[in-house]
Amino acid sequence: MNDQQLSELIESSLRRVLESKPEAAADTSDTLLDTKEAARLTKYKETSIYGLVKRKKIPFCKMEGKLLFSRKELLEWIANGQQKIAGSHER
Repeated sequence: MNDQQLSELIESSLRRVLESKPEAAADTSDTLLDTKEAARLTKYKETSIYGLVKRKKIPFCKMEGKLLFSRKELLEWIANGQQKIAGSHER
């Protein structure tokens, strides 16, 4: 097998693999994070997260008294330059 044949074999193999791979669907799933995980994601200290919640400057919700954060909403909040004013959603 010469270099040209090897190159064509690799190319056709890669093409087959890529074509057989299902299209990546948009990630519509969401994950709820606790305060520690939200702090890790946003690179804020936990105490800063509590302060942002108190001032309703970060998207959050409370479930049975526990603070939770939507990973998706936090990423959007970060992407929007942290300008989003969020209200608390009681569940």
